[in-house]
Amino acid sequence: MIQNILKTIRGQARSVADLERALAQIDVPGLEADAEKLEGDRRLALLDGTDKDVELVERKIEVANREVERAYAAKAELERRINQARNSEAEQTKVARYEAAKSQADAVAKALTKEYPEIARKFVTLIKTLAEAQTAIEQANQSLPDGVPPLLDPEFAVRGKPGEPERTLKSEEVALWCYANASGIQALPQDQQLELNARFQGSDRGTVSSGSGGGYNSLVVRRRLVKRTYLPASQTERPDSIFTIAMPGLKVGDVPFWQALPHSDLRSVRGNLDKIASMRPAPAVNDSNIRIEYIDEIPSVEPAMAEAAE
Repeated sequence: MIQNILKTIRGQARSVADLERALAQIDVPGLEADAEKLEGDRRLALLDGTDKDVELVERKIEVANREVERAYAAKAELERRINQARNSEAEQTKVARYEAAKSQADAVAKALTKEYPEIARKFVTLIKTLAEAQTAIEQANQSLPDGVPPLLDPEFAVRGKPGEPERTLKSEEVALWCYANASGIQALPQDQQLELNARFQGSDRGTVSSGSGGGYNSLVVRRRLVKRTYLPASQTERPDSIFTIAMPGLKVGDVPFWQALPHSDLRSVRGNLDKIASMRPAPAVNDSNIRIEYIDEIPSVEPAMAEAAE
């Protein structure tokens, strides 16, 4: 068996699992027990056997001891290789993860370089078109034809949420137990509704225990009511305008595609575009960032070093 394990050690690089299986097959205690048994056989041969018997047992002991030594050597080598293989597999995992992340990053950087300027230019075109539409709508709403409603801001029409009046979803007639002497409608909880229905079948009047200790009874009546499920009125909700979105240049120092505006009128949009058009990219080196310092004169070469150089 040890010879087969040694073939594993001598063979090509193996996986951690292969090496661990080989290590599990090494039975050092069993081999040592076999060698110890042969020592007992040798003692018996010394007493009862011939010289040939003793020599035969001694040869077996020699082989058994060599197997024990090989087992220890193979065990140490396998443990070393297992540790090495684990480190190698961990490194391969890190390399694979790194390469996958680098490939993903390179693809995204390429897409960002190509697509972001296109998206930004389309966004600026949309901004200008929206501002023109808003100006036209404002002018039209100032002098509407008879019988037509005002036009909505297209951004609000798409992205906003107009307020709504209260709306009934469902109405149904129900019979509920209520406190008889309460002002308005004060229905009892659902669990008590079921209890009162069982206690006062066929009657529209009953009593329930009141107070912390149930010391007195309150009169309750079964009332026919209309249960209305409804949505309360809601307020108009306006979204943050896309005019407030900034679209910076692709790189630091590049002219922005769009600067955020607090106002969405056409005049502000055109002024913003004119301002952006007049901008220039920041220089690679800004003069204001240049600094000057003074350092000691470079020392002369030592004579010994000069002679060595010659």
